[in-house]
Amino acid sequence: MDSRARDALNTHDLRAHAGHPTLAHEAIMGRREDQYKDRETTHWYVYAYLHADDPAVLPLGEAPLSDVQFGGKRNYGYGEVVLKDTRMVDLDALDYSRLKDADAHLIRLETPFVTKSEYPDTNDAKVPWWWAETRADLRFREEKLLAAGEVYRLQTVDHGQVVEYVGDRPVETARNGLLRVGSHSRVGFGELRAIPIERASETEKPLEG
Repeated sequence: MDSRARDALNTHDLRAHAGHPTLAHEAIMGRREDQYKDRETTHWYVYAYLHADDPAVLPLGEAPLSDVQFGGKRNYGYGEVVLKDTRMVDLDALDYSRLKDADAHLIRLETPFVTKSEYPDTNDAKVPWWWAETRADLRFREEKLLAAGEVYRLQTVDHGQVVEYVGDRPVETARNGLLRVGSHSRVGFGELRAIPIERASETEKPLEG
């Protein structure tokens, strides 16, 4: 649906264990009628983008990332992750010629952008003027943030949508989008991509930079 731009593979499955919700280690997608004993499953790959003001912090070694578990019921063995691969990218060394040479661009929001938050010591944020000419061009939704056992409601600009970029600094926008923008950027909100207009039909291929 337009109101929920999601597919099944973009929704982490939840299971109940001992009466409490937990993140499942696999998603069961369904069974064919003629194969009732079989089931289709999928593996999950979690992509994390890290940046630090101190260059000595990165790259992280494998030791801090080994045997990591997250989500509910970790003490029952749920939520275990295995490090697949890491890569260091120097934003200053990237080639931005495709961005510079394009006459127009699009913006694709990879994660929600927070406009209002109940989380303490955060300020409301306006939708960046360079995303769209009017708010009617954007899709909003409510998110929840769990911190220290407390639930905080967030009003966000929903991710997954593509809008026209009406600014005049596409390279700076692309760099900031990788580092994330907004008051909740440190927890993953506000990641975006800048896309040259001539590649608008290939929005599934993120631009380097």
